[in-house]
Amino acid sequence: MIIQRLLKRLLIIIILLSLAPFASAQNNDQISYTTYYFNDSGNNSVVTTSFSLAKKLIQGTAILLDIELDKVTLPPAVDGQTGATRPARKKDENFEKNRGQVIIGLEQSLGSTTTLALNAYRSQELDYLSNALVVTLSQELFQRNTTVTLRGQVNDDRVGELLENGQVTNEDKSVYTGALNLSQVLSKNTVVNMSYDIMLMNGYLSDPYRKVRVFDMNGAYTAEQEIHPDKRTRQAVTSRISQYIAPVKASLIGSYRYYFDDWDVQSHTAEFRFNKYIFDDLITGFNYRYYTQSGADFYFEKYDPRITSDFRTADYKLMPFQSHSFGLNIKLLFRKWADTPGWESLKNSNFEVMYLRYTNDLDFSANILQATLNLAI
Repeated sequence: MIIQRLLKRLLIIIILLSLAPFASAQNNDQISYTTYYFNDSGNNSVVTTSFSLAKKLIQGTAILLDIELDKVTLPPAVDGQTGATRPARKKDENFEKNRGQVIIGLEQSLGSTTTLALNAYRSQELDYLSNALVVTLSQELFQRNTTVTLRGQVNDDRVGELLENGQVTNEDKSVYTGALNLSQVLSKNTVVNMSYDIMLMNGYLSDPYRKVRVFDMNGAYTAEQEIHPDKRTRQAVTSRISQYIAPVKASLIGSYRYYFDDWDVQSHTAEFRFNKYIFDDLITGFNYRYYTQSGADFYFEKYDPRITSDFRTADYKLMPFQSHSFGLNIKLLFRKWADTPGWESLKNSNFEVMYLRYTNDLDFSANILQATLNLAI
């Protein structure tokens, strides 16, 4: 495939560049280690470990490497349960699978105010494969008070289904994404962001494991395969304002996002973030997110002979619902140790812990815990 060949070429380029003499890092390089735990009310869990490296090679050139490993555990299947997204194989046991993800990237300065970045992405698990290329162009204007960013991405995916005999069947899916972002500095303490993004999806857009209850005239039902349209156009507009309050050493961030697509789903997202210095090297934060959406035009609470649609879904993300997210985070800066000889890189290093609680009115909830160590090198 074209994308796979480009991935290989980009990897060769990065390897060759990495053989060039390293420029002085001067704390511009970064290593990050993150561990992440997710658990929801359906007893699904995900444990993630990731490692990322951002390394300056020569003046104006840097590489990015990100490696992520997931372990997903799904509970035993329930016959006829709608919304279930696990294979029927060994349905009476927990189903476990691993996912690996690699991102390699190259960032190049084109003059003092322009940056071009190219990233290649590959994610692979037992029943899903995704390859992607991302191109980002960023331009600073008006004494660097304005930044315009353009991003394009293409995904080539294989949506797999693990059968009861252990074989895997695959369907094709392609995704094309474009985004435009404008960032404007209004004052030394105020920044405004506006963005628009569009996503074009083609191919197999259903979940092969999700079943829909289809009723007959007598009220009996069978669990049938979910059927989604094979095309979807998704669009969103987002605005955000960030305000630093110097007298109390705190920041406020407010954002709003409006989303719409050609499946007749519309959503509104409002988010509020507050960060505050507790001590010189300790920051604590709180965030709240409210989300509400309409349902897809082919979503119905009950599929029976009165429904004439060719499509059906059990995906809660296509149902009307509201959700709330509450988050807390603590970040410890290592700046006070940077004056020690040999530990100067700690000036730009930190450790952060985050907890998020998610709930919606579909009787679903989740807990997320994440810890990240960022080290300048």
